[in-house]
Amino acid sequence: MSQPDPHQGHFDALLWRALVFNHIHEAMVVTAEDDKILDWNTGAEEAFGWSREEVLGQPLQAVHRPVGTSGSDGVWEAIVQRVGRWQGEVKFVRKDGSTGTCEVVGVPLLDAEGYARGTLFVYAEASSPEEVAAQPIPEETPATMAVTQQLRDERFLLRKLIDAVPDPIFCKDREGRYLLRNAADLKMFEVPNNGQALGKSVYELAGLRAHADIYYADDMTVVNTGNPIINREEPFETPSGERGWFLTSKFPLQDETGEIIGLVGIARDVTDVRRATEELRAAQLRLIDHVENSPLAVVEWGPDFRVTRWAGQAERMFGWKADEIVGKHFGDWPFVYPEDAQLMGEIVRRLIDGTDYRNTSQNRNLTKLGRILHCSWQNSVLHDETGRTVSILSLVQDVTDRIVAEQQSKKAASERQLLERKLQESQKLESLGVLAGGIAHDFNNLLTGVLGNASLARMDLPADSPVQPYLQQIEAAAARAADLCKQMLAYSGKGRFVVNRLDLNALIEDTTRLLQVSISKRAVMKFHLAAGLPVVLGDATQLRQVVMNLVINASEAVGEKSGFIAITTGLTRADRAYLSGAFFARDLPEGDYVSLEISDNGGGMSPEVLERIFDPFFTTKFTGRGLGLAAVLGIVRGHNGALKVFSEEGWGTTFKILLPCAEGVAEEVAATAPGLANWRGSGRVLVVDDEETVRVTTARMLEAIGFTTRLADNGRTGVEEFTADPDGFTLVLLDLTMPHMDGDEAFRLIRELRPSARVLLMSGFNEQEAIARFTGQGLAGFVQKPFTFPALRERLQEIFSEPSATSF
Repeated sequence: MSQPDPHQGHFDALLWRALVFNHIHEAMVVTAEDDKILDWNTGAEEAFGWSREEVLGQPLQAVHRPVGTSGSDGVWEAIVQRVGRWQGEVKFVRKDGSTGTCEVVGVPLLDAEGYARGTLFVYAEASSPEEVAAQPIPEETPATMAVTQQLRDERFLLRKLIDAVPDPIFCKDREGRYLLRNAADLKMFEVPNNGQALGKSVYELAGLRAHADIYYADDMTVVNTGNPIINREEPFETPSGERGWFLTSKFPLQDETGEIIGLVGIARDVTDVRRATEELRAAQLRLIDHVENSPLAVVEWGPDFRVTRWAGQAERMFGWKADEIVGKHFGDWPFVYPEDAQLMGEIVRRLIDGTDYRNTSQNRNLTKLGRILHCSWQNSVLHDETGRTVSILSLVQDVTDRIVAEQQSKKAASERQLLERKLQESQKLESLGVLAGGIAHDFNNLLTGVLGNASLARMDLPADSPVQPYLQQIEAAAARAADLCKQMLAYSGKGRFVVNRLDLNALIEDTTRLLQVSISKRAVMKFHLAAGLPVVLGDATQLRQVVMNLVINASEAVGEKSGFIAITTGLTRADRAYLSGAFFARDLPEGDYVSLEISDNGGGMSPEVLERIFDPFFTTKFTGRGLGLAAVLGIVRGHNGALKVFSEEGWGTTFKILLPCAEGVAEEVAATAPGLANWRGSGRVLVVDDEETVRVTTARMLEAIGFTTRLADNGRTGVEEFTADPDGFTLVLLDLTMPHMDGDEAFRLIRELRPSARVLLMSGFNEQEAIARFTGQGLAGFVQKPFTFPALRERLQEIFSEPSATSF
C-alpha cells in the first residue's frame, strides 16, 4: 500500500476521524492529491461494500467505479482543488455489482500553511435512480455556505492552536493506536509527518518501543477506568538516542453518548528540570559528605551564639567532643587564643547585629590540650523565609601547616636573598680585588724604576747639589704612590704578609697609643678587652693598619660633637647562620673566632652608603681616596677572617672582625736591623724581568754596589743565559710574573742546573703569597716592588752575610 507524501498534513481529516469519523452513518472518504484513498469510514464500507483495508491506497474512481458525474468531468481531486468546494450527484456501482446514486460534497484539506494536501468527500445516503428523481436536490443557501465556512475556519484555528502548543499533544483510540500527534510531538520523536505515525501503537514506533509497556499500561488504565492520569513522570528515548523524562497527563476521550472512544494526552519535557533536581540533590549529598569527611570543622551557632552543632572534623581538630561543647556560649571554653580574642569578638558581633551576613577570618585557636592552631573561619548567617536569623554556620579549616610553611618559606627566601646579596657583594669585591691587584702590580714595576733611578741619582750627586731637593720630592711622591699600591694590594688580599702569632689585645694597646693624638678631642676612647684570648696568626703591620683605619673613621664620624669610640675584643662562637651575614664568610668553618669590634656613636650610614663602603675609590670625604675600608676588607680576607658591619643613621656604626684562633703563645715581633750604608758586593748577577725599566734600574743599583749584571727579558731567556754558564752567576734576581715562562718554572730549572744557586725573588704581590709555592726549595729571599736602592742593598747584605739564615 502506498504511503502519503511526507510533506502532506492531514490535520482536519485526522481530527474529524478522531472525534466522529467512524461514528456517523454517511459515507466519508479522504483522498490524497493524486486521488488515492487515505481513509474510508464505516459508512463508506456499508454504502459501497468494500472494507477499509481493501480500498486504502487505491484510486477513488477505481474502487467504486462511478458510472458518471454531474456538473464536471475529470479527476475528482483536481475538480475540488480547482473550484475550492464541489457538490454534485454521483452514479456508482457497488462491490456486488448493483448501482446507485448519491449526493457528494467535496472540500479541500489544508495544511498548517494553508496549502491543499487532500480532499474530504461526504456522500449522502445512496438511493436508486428513481428515488433520486423523485426527490428535489436542495440548493445551498448563503446561510449554509456561511456555516460551512465557519466550520472550516474553526477547524483551521483549532489545528493552528494545537500545533502552536510547545508541549507534545496526542490522541489515541481504545486500542492505543495514534489518531493525532501535534507538531511538537512529531518534532520530539523525529517523525517527518503525521501520516507515518497514525494508526500505529507505541510498540510499532521507533523511540517509543523502549518504554512502550509503561505508555500502554497508562493508556489502558485511562480508557478502561475513565480516570485521568495527572502529571505522571515517564521516561522517553528519541530515535537518535536522546533520553529524558516527560511529565504526562492523559484524559479519556468520549463521544456524544459518553462512551469512551480513546484518550487525549499532553506531555511536558521535564528532562532539564529533573536533571537539575537530581544534580542539586547529588550536590547536596556531596556537600554533606564533603563537610562530614573533609578536613573542615562544622560549627553551628544559635542566634544567641551558643553551639547547636559540633560536627565534621571539629572533634578531631579541637579535641572536645560534641557533648562537651553543644549548648555552650561562645567564649565559655578556652578555644580562642588570648591575643586573637578581640578579633574574634568583633567577628561575632558583626554577625549577631546583622552588619555581616557572611564574613571570614584567620586567627589562632587552642585545642583541648593547649596546642595553638592557625584556623581559617568561613561564617554565614542562615535566615528563614521571614528574614529571621535561624543560625550561624561556621566552616573551620586547620591551616597551621600552610601558615608555618609560608613563614618558613619567607624566612628561607629572606635568608636566600641575604646569601645571594652577600655572594654578589663578595664576587664584586673579589673582581675589584683582582683588578686592584693587577693595577698595583703594574704600578709597582713602574715605581721600581722611579724610586731606583731617583736613589741612584741622589747617590751620585753631591749632598749640596741643587737637584737634591727635586729628587727628594720625586722619591716622596713615588713613596706615596707605593703606599697607595700597598693599599690596593691589601684590598686585593695580596699585600705583603709577615705572619706571626699575635696577641690581639697587645697589638691594639700599642696601636691606639699612637692614635690618641690623631683622633677628635671630643671623642672618648673606651676599651673592653677580654683577657685570656687565643692568639691569632697575622701580619702585625697589616692588623695595625686595620685598627688605625677603623679608629680614624670612627673619630671622623663623631666629628665635633661629644662622642665615644669603643674598642672591644672577645671570643665569639659563630655558627653557619651567623657567618652567612658576614663578608667572605661563606667558606669559613663554624667554631670559635677572636673578635674585634670598633664602635662609635656618630652619624651612622644610610643603606645606600653602607652598600658601597668597601668599593675602591668610593668615599664620602672631600679629600678621601676611598681605599681605607677597601684595604681593611682585603686584609681581613687575606687573614681568612670575616667582617660584619652594623650601622643606622643617627645611631652610629660598629665594625666587627672575626679572626681564626691559633694554637701556641704570642711571638715578639722584632724590628729589622738597619744595614750598613757602605756595604758592597761582588760577582755577576742575572736579572730576569719582563719590564725593561725594572731590569735596567735594578742592574744600575747592583752595579753601584759592586756587582756586574746580565739581563734577560723573560723566564725562558733567563734560563738560557744561566744554562750557558751555570757557575758564572753569584745571584739570580728573578721576577715572579712573566710571559713565556714564569718565575716558578724558571726557578725550578735553574735549581736543577745548579742546586746551590742563590735566587732572590722579586714581585709586586705579598711575600706570603709569592713564596708559598717555594717553601722548602731553597729560595734565598724576597724583595717586594717597588724597592729603593737602600732596601735592595740591605736585602743583599742579609743574603750574602748569613746565607743559611736567609734560605727559605
